Amino acid sequence: MPFVTHKAGPLSWIDALFTSTSAVCVTGLTTVNTSGFNLTGQLIILTLIQIGGLGIMTLTASIVVLVGRGMSFTNTQLFSNLSDSFPLKSVESLLVTVLTYTFVIELAGFILLTYGFLESNGTTLLDAAYLALFHSVSAFCNAGFSTYDASLVNASPYVQIIVAMLIILGGLGVYVIFELTHYTKVHFLRIHTRLVLITSIFLIAGGAILIKVLEYFEGGRIDWLGAFFQSITARTAGFNSVDLTLLHPASIMIIIALMLIGASPGGTGGGMKTTTFALVFMSILNTFKGSSRVLLFKREIPQSNILKAYTIMFTFILLSVWSAVLVSATTGATLQDSFFEVASALGTVGLSLGVTAKGGVICKLVLISCMFVGRIGPFTMFLFLLSKEKTSRLEYPQERVIMG
Repeated sequence: MPFVTHKAGPLSWIDALFTSTSAVCVTGLTTVNTSGFNLTGQLIILTLIQIGGLGIMTLTASIVVLVGRGMSFTNTQLFSNLSDSFPLKSVESLLVTVLTYTFVIELAGFILLTYGFLESNGTTLLDAAYLALFHSVSAFCNAGFSTYDASLVNASPYVQIIVAMLIILGGLGVYVIFELTHYTKVHFLRIHTRLVLITSIFLIAGGAILIKVLEYFEGGRIDWLGAFFQSITARTAGFNSVDLTLLHPASIMIIIALMLIGASPGGTGGGMKTTTFALVFMSILNTFKGSSRVLLFKREIPQSNILKAYTIMFTFILLSVWSAVLVSATTGATLQDSFFEVASALGTVGLSLGVTAKGGVICKLVLISCMFVGRIGPFTMFLFLLSKEKTSRLEYPQERVIMG
């Protein structure tokens, strides 16, 4: 667009496409610094982040409400199965809940961050308010875009804590938040909510401890706040409070794993989802125990759910490996650095070791594809598997296959 300018000069078509895709997919990977855009360009990016952050289900619900048409029987069944852990009675109810939750949290983040930027940066109230608006929306939507060239490396601990809280609230998902806000009425949490909360705490704490311990042996280059912040932001947000290129390779691998897992269903982030990871983990654990059943909170998880989780995880891992090979082959970057960029794109995270900015057209197209898959892939795959689910009355003889 002619009214969008960048300090580095005119944008190429691939950089413009990459930036808009990254914003809509709430990824945060960039080929040019966001701070280099003029105010119009930054506001367009912010708008795309907000649209992308509201999610596919919200946009679908919006279309249904706006056109005033009901869903078909098949789509109603799919929607019902998809949101069976979210006790809303209509699409309108879902839309109102998502929009209300989104803007209330973003408003709270805006107010708190305005104070933070005003105190730490010594800027004017107007500048602090703009910084707060941009980072509040970017953090809640798990986008990771920042108007600072170094992201939040120089941000105050207060700002980092507020941003981390926004990331967590955006990543948990509207299903979980709805149940938590209504807990005082029903005093009951569904398995989905409990699983998301436990898995999220496990990943945040486990990731932080591993990063802190690994960096401790390298001279303690990161404090506990930095370790927790990187553990939180690695699962789809993309802000960084430390220079990632200085981290130990083992810490980089931990971050890659967190990026691939991503946020929770119904959240603003991407990735294979926390519930997918949790079900596969529990299934493997039970297999070692000699049981093929997965029991959670005195409930048995259907085998169809377990198979879907394995399918999504295997597809993500396979796609990430092949994409990393392509990126490495076209850029000359190491396989680990390439894997990091791909995991960041698939998890819609936005963290980078510098490969993205230096990559050519093929590299950028691969990462654009990964961002799309990471944003809509798990959702689309789940709907596809759900629509293909059939029950057969025929039972065939079973025969074991030798393994190992």
